Amino acid sequence: MEAKKPAKEGELVLPGDYLGVIEEYLPGEGVKEENGNLIATRAGRVKINREKMEISVEPVTDTPPLPEVGDTVLAQVLEVKPQVVIVQLLRIEGKGSREIATSKLAGIHVSQVKNGFVEDMSREFKVGDIVRARVISNEKSPIQLTTRAPDLGVVYAFCSRCRTPLIRRGDKLICPKCGNVETRKLSTLYRKMVI
Repeated sequence: MEAKKPAKEGELVLPGDYLGVIEEYLPGEGVKEENGNLIATRAGRVKINREKMEISVEPVTDTPPLPEVGDTVLAQVLEVKPQVVIVQLLRIEGKGSREIATSKLAGIHVSQVKNGFVEDMSREFKVGDIVRARVISNEKSPIQLTTRAPDLGVVYAFCSRCRTPLIRRGDKLICPKCGNVETRKLSTLYRKMVI
């Protein structure tokens, strides 16, 4: 019977591959112990931490990101209700362009739109607007967002009459095609971001 060879640093392994023995290393991320043997639980590259005497398997593909509390997200408005705006999450800032790994629906409650009283949610958001928001809760579905900070809010909007992209003039939005004037909860980054 041939003795099993321990895995080397940087070696590509698959789930179920033998990595070594428990006497040599502690099992880290992506590794489990079975009858004294260390076995890979995911595909990836072997990483050995000699200080901790730990062996782990780092995935070669990154996993889709999950929105965490404090993350800034870009979302598109799907529905405007009297107490809440329903949005579809597009991406998480700073976490690449990967698809989000969860239900993509989120909500912005009337109390989280801005500092001060919100008389009418349809004056703050319209269907199709692109919104920059911060995650304040991911405990339940939908994820809860806020747009209270100055850099949060609508970053791209279309005229509700002719669907032309709106131009900012002070705190109002003006349609360059039909002259329609609209209001939104605007971000200081309005039309300054690559969507």
